[in-house]
Amino acid sequence: MEENNNKAKLLTFGIAVVLILIICGISMVIYALNRRGDREASQALQDDIMNYANTSQEQNVTAQEITKEEEPEDSAENLEEETQPEQEAEPALPETGEEQAMVVKEEENTQTTTIMEEEAVKQQESGIQKTTAKWQKDAGEDLSAVEIDLSRQMSEMKGYWEAKNMEAVEDLAYLPRYRAASEKLNGTTKYYYFGDTDGDKRPNGMGLAMYADNQYYYGEWKNGARSGNGMWIKYYVYDQNANAKDSIYLQHSYSGTWANDLPNGEGAEHYDFIDENLEAEAAYNRNFIGNFKDGLYHGEIYITNYNSDGNTKEWSGTAKNGVWQPLGKVDANGQYPIIVDLFNEDNYQWMAEKENKNQGVSGLISAAKVGM
Repeated sequence: MEENNNKAKLLTFGIAVVLILIICGISMVIYALNRRGDREASQALQDDIMNYANTSQEQNVTAQEITKEEEPEDSAENLEEETQPEQEAEPALPETGEEQAMVVKEEENTQTTTIMEEEAVKQQESGIQKTTAKWQKDAGEDLSAVEIDLSRQMSEMKGYWEAKNMEAVEDLAYLPRYRAASEKLNGTTKYYYFGDTDGDKRPNGMGLAMYADNQYYYGEWKNGARSGNGMWIKYYVYDQNANAKDSIYLQHSYSGTWANDLPNGEGAEHYDFIDENLEAEAAYNRNFIGNFKDGLYHGEIYITNYNSDGNTKEWSGTAKNGVWQPLGKVDANGQYPIIVDLFNEDNYQWMAEKENKNQGVSGLISAAKVGM
């Protein structure tokens, strides 16, 4: 009986083990199937993402291609033109109906002496000692009777200018034959020109010009106008009986950049004075350094002034198209401060509002701006 019970227990245990094994096997199969399903679902999701990305990329490419087809004019050349800043065309000189430049041809000269040497010999042979200053006219002077040789005169002055011998340039400019040549241009904006020209015989390159009123320019030219770097000078000449207060200037010059026949860009305006004619304790503005626009002050300007005892001061002001920008309120005399002392912010130069216009290089002869 006991033996039968033991067999029954063993059979029951065996059946239980088999059932457990079957259940474990079924679980493993189900787990494996689920893993496979998960992998397939994950792979499907990744495939869907990749397909979406590829589709989007294809759509973008297609859109770009369509844009290119719709805009065939957007070539590389046109795109370059669009991205480059638009350049301002250089303004042309106003039509005057005739050419301003009278080009002086270079001629072979047989003289072995310079013009200045000839003048020195003349004075020595005459035995008359010149008593007037070089900026004063001789008594009874008649420039219309003075013989001139434009080719030789312009060639010699250009040579000194090229050598940066401005003392010699000044000495020539005050000689009667140079002033006589300049006087022939009075009342016009025409000028004698000696230098490089283009195919149309217009000043182009480097050259020297002589104007009326004892004015000269040496520097760069383009298409018949002063353009580039150059220097302009006016030499003053006075009658012997001129009042001192009316004859204080010796020279007036501008050196810097030019465009459209006028100072444009960075430059410096300068005055030389006849010291003995300056009023005592009076100060005179001597240098204006900064930016110029069509001959006028435009932007911040650095200024120095000068008086008869040789003392100088430094100043600063800001201008816009030749109008000084006020630095304070109008006073009781109708003037306002326009320029401030760099070392004393309470010290100003003042100007009446009605006078505050066209502040720049005065007296400059130009076909672009006559009588500036």
